[in-house]
Amino acid sequence: MAFTLKPARGEEFVNRDELLTEMLSELEDPNSAAGYALYGKRRIGKTSILKEVQRRLEPEKGCVAVYFSVWDLIDNSVEEFCRNLSLEIIDAYRPELGLGYRARELVQMPLSLLGKVLGETELRIIYSDFEFLISRKKTSEAGVLLEHCFGLAEKLAKSTGTKCVLLIDEFPSVIDLKVGNRKIGEGILKKIRTIFEDWEKTTLCISGSVRSTMELTVLSASSPFYRQLVVKEVNPLGLEHVRVLLRQNLKIPDESVEEIYSFSAGIPFYVNFIGKMLERKGKRDPESVRAIEQEFLGEEGNLLFREEFNSLSPREKAIIIEISRGKHSPGEIAGSVGDKVSNINTFLNYLINKGHICRKEKGFYSLEDPVFERWIRETQVTE
Repeated sequence: MAFTLKPARGEEFVNRDELLTEMLSELEDPNSAAGYALYGKRRIGKTSILKEVQRRLEPEKGCVAVYFSVWDLIDNSVEEFCRNLSLEIIDAYRPELGLGYRARELVQMPLSLLGKVLGETELRIIYSDFEFLISRKKTSEAGVLLEHCFGLAEKLAKSTGTKCVLLIDEFPSVIDLKVGNRKIGEGILKKIRTIFEDWEKTTLCISGSVRSTMELTVLSASSPFYRQLVVKEVNPLGLEHVRVLLRQNLKIPDESVEEIYSFSAGIPFYVNFIGKMLERKGKRDPESVRAIEQEFLGEEGNLLFREEFNSLSPREKAIIIEISRGKHSPGEIAGSVGDKVSNINTFLNYLINKGHICRKEKGFYSLEDPVFERWIRETQVTE
């Protein structure tokens, strides 16, 4: 096994056993309609969990798992979302349908040829779906697109006698999808919930990184999916699991494991990255680990965090810098940047909504990502 910076699967997967066991028990059960909502900070491992669930469901008879990430979209339109998700659903059902072509190959065919290719009785059920994808007008309403896309999963599940599990990563980002030049907004969540209510053979599992959009989607009493999905928070790895992850690949002393755990706060992405750097260097004593961490902050940290930091407004940058320096209350921050407390509170809410900071308790704010915080503090970034 090697350290991986991609979502972990199979033998690379460490911990989360209890959560995986619970999810798989429900999702494999053809009589269970339970779905899941995973939330947690960026780089914590939510994608790894969804992809590992997909991997373990693949050999199960009577269950078809479809993984799709909203963050993989390019033009971020409702049309692109529905088209790409539809193609992923069809591809996932290829073994059940005996389909020799990939969906993207079929959608490029003229309808006359497509009709011949899908002429067999068992494949006629998807001809109308390809016809819709190929020939529909650009002006198709968002609601029609969504009904067709999510209805496809249910139709294929029923026609093949299977259960379909839709695993949609960063699901709350659907509110940022566009129709033309306009964001569709929260209404898309209500539309998908309406479709979801009619499913008999399809289950939904979602993830989200930003607490505020997960509140909007599933966590608050007014959200469309409130109590419709089993909510699970994905937390950082504990010290014992960081030790397991590192020692799968390295001979490394306890003191160095503890140093990496302290630096990474148990966030799997950073543990893997530092481990990968240590593999190349050879030395694994605590002093060498600290040198590697500084190298990471100076080189890889710039690549990871610079764009993220530069995307913020000048006032947001100033607030984040002050929090990294130990100013955690609105009053302290206001005094340091020379602004009103009321204005600081407004920008703190913006930063919470973007997933950069969290309110630990009333009047106390901290950065969500401790490595990002250290990068800000030690590289002396400016507004």
